[in-house]
Amino acid sequence: MSFGGGGTGRTRSGSKSFSGKEKKQKRKKQEYHVHKRAHFQETERPDAEEVRKRTILALERLGHQVLSSEPGGYDLEDWMRNVNALLDDFSEKVGDGLVGEEFRARSQQALSGLAPSSSATEMDSEIEKVTQEQAAASAAVGEAENTASARLASLREERDACVKKLNEERERLSEIKARQSRQLFSRLLRSGPSTAEAEKSVAELESKLEGLEREIERRRKARSDPAYIEAEKRFEAARSKLLELQSSRQGLLQLAREREAATQALSAMISSLKLSEAAPNGADAQG
Repeated sequence: MSFGGGGTGRTRSGSKSFSGKEKKQKRKKQEYHVHKRAHFQETERPDAEEVRKRTILALERLGHQVLSSEPGGYDLEDWMRNVNALLDDFSEKVGDGLVGEEFRARSQQALSGLAPSSSATEMDSEIEKVTQEQAAASAAVGEAENTASARLASLREERDACVKKLNEERERLSEIKARQSRQLFSRLLRSGPSTAEAEKSVAELESKLEGLEREIERRRKARSDPAYIEAEKRFEAARSKLLELQSSRQGLLQLAREREAATQALSAMISSLKLSEAAPNGADAQG
């Protein structure tokens, strides 16, 4: 008995065999799904005009951002990184074929001038110098304050001693006058102490005390020590100059006008791109 293998429709392994016609239909079906998936991906691409508008708006915001001069803050390098990332995103979304090398070269040229000038480095040296001057003046002010405080304390001690001595002299003068009153008709009157010397001592002490009180009051109300006044003037001058330098340095590092001009130039380039030219290419790809 003979067994015809073709009549069963199966191979020896038990798997179903496909004719040439069936294989062709299967290949067409696979190509259809691939084409459909590619078409779906193509239609997923964002609207080019909408991407253009969002990119220009983002560039406008970047053009007015404020940079930080603090360590670890948002500086020029961070800003440049964000601008380049925005341009890369724009190129990717509208299509690399449309945004060519010429656009990339022109955009980098627009950003090439954004670098701190040598004046910033020179200013850093000047700021360091003035900072040292301010520190020296501050130390001088502190030293003058300590000297003034010590002088004020010394004046107060001298005043207290003067008050004590004045009270003693007044008491002695009072005792002399009382003794003279009791011994008015005594022969010992001539040999007793004279009030003139005690009165003179009291007057001198009173005058000295008045001077000390005035000096203490003057020093207490205002810093009148010449060393302190001079040191304070130096400190204020250094502080004002330092603030001015720091403000100028901040302006140099900000590059506000330059960054704004660069983002405006980039926006103008993006606005001038003919994004509609990408449509026929896309249509051809779908066909």
